Amino acid sequence: MEDSNPVAMSSVEETPGRKVFCPDCGASMAAEDRFCGSCRWDAENPERDAGRSLPGSPRSLGPPSDKSRMTALLLCVFAGFLGLHRFYVGRTGSGVLWFVTFGLFSVGWIYDLVMVATGEFVDDQGKRVLYWE
Repeated sequence: MEDSNPVAMSSVEETPGRKVFCPDCGASMAAEDRFCGSCRWDAENPERDAGRSLPGSPRSLGPPSDKSRMTALLLCVFAGFLGLHRFYVGRTGSGVLWFVTFGLFSVGWIYDLVMVATGEFVDDQGKRVLYWE
């Protein structure tokens, strides 16, 4: 039996410029790209190097968090000693610790500030908080 709507199927499969996420590092890449620009994951050979980071590539944590990096950064800058950025990303246990100890006596606050700014800060599901939106 023939496909009732062949145009719709071909437009989904061959949409040039469509963005997808690398399954290894979570970086955004074009659907037609063979290699990820961040970790060099190979779309034609996905089992090769899957699940491990290559030297010089970001940690392999899968897709990024849906939380805003800008919001996390602003919360960390202005109220990081209270742990508000940790509450924002769902890490309530460490958020309470930050609140009680004033950001682990400011050392944890500074550490988190660097982690958020560099895109290495993770939410409660272990996903990196990457996007500035």
